[in-house]
Amino acid sequence: MAETRHGIPREFLDAADEFVQLGNKYTDQHAREWICAVMMYAAARFNAFTWLTREDRSGQTVDQAAAYYRSEYEQMLRDNLDELAPHYRGGSPTPGQ
Repeated sequence: MAETRHGIPREFLDAADEFVQLGNKYTDQHAREWICAVMMYAAARFNAFTWLTREDRSGQTVDQAAAYYRSEYEQMLRDNLDELAPHYRGGSPTPGQ
């Protein structure tokens, strides 16, 4: 399977795009900020379900899980800002950030 920017497999990006398209479906009815909050809530809910029902009970605490998810989200957000900023702002998101 061919990988794309950051070594992310195309299948992964295609699945993510399906969620984005679902969010876009609601833009006629709701503000983007509302859709963003709904998508983050849904991700948090699914992540909580996944963590609670994991087979590997490695002893990870809730605080450790939260730190992991925060770190992953921040990196994904920064990667996407770097990738998308030139298309929407003509450059980097914020100098020095």
